Amino acid sequence: SLDARQDMVVVEVPKLGKEAATKAIKEWGQPKSKITHLIFCTTSGVDMPGADYQLTKLLGLRPSVKRYMMYQQGCFAGGTVLRLAKDLAENNKGARVLVVCSEITAVTFRGPTDTHLDSLVGQAL
Repeated sequence: SLDARQDMVVVEVPKLGKEAATKAIKEWGQPKSKITHLIFCTTSGVDMPGADYQLTKLLGLRPSVKRYMMYQQGCFAGGTVLRLAKDLAENNKGARVLVVCSEITAVTFRGPTDTHLDSLVGQAL
């Protein structure tokens, strides 16, 4: 059911985001306590409190980190989060912005049928 998929996605999307963020923070080489802003985007599921809050807890970021949550932006999200991160970094002295995008398309998944071959092709891509 859609509810079952939604329940799964709202738990797993922040976990997947944590994996990516942990790698990025390690590569950055600075302590996560220096992060001042978090931008999180996903098209997978909507929940309150949002995935940005869940990710902040999973990463152990300071509660004072300024969070921006972007839902349902689709392919447009990549450019949008980078534009927002650039704006935050340029206009907030000392800002350290972490951008995390995480997707699990389980909400839109349907099993294959003879009447919806387009869905099967789209999911295979």
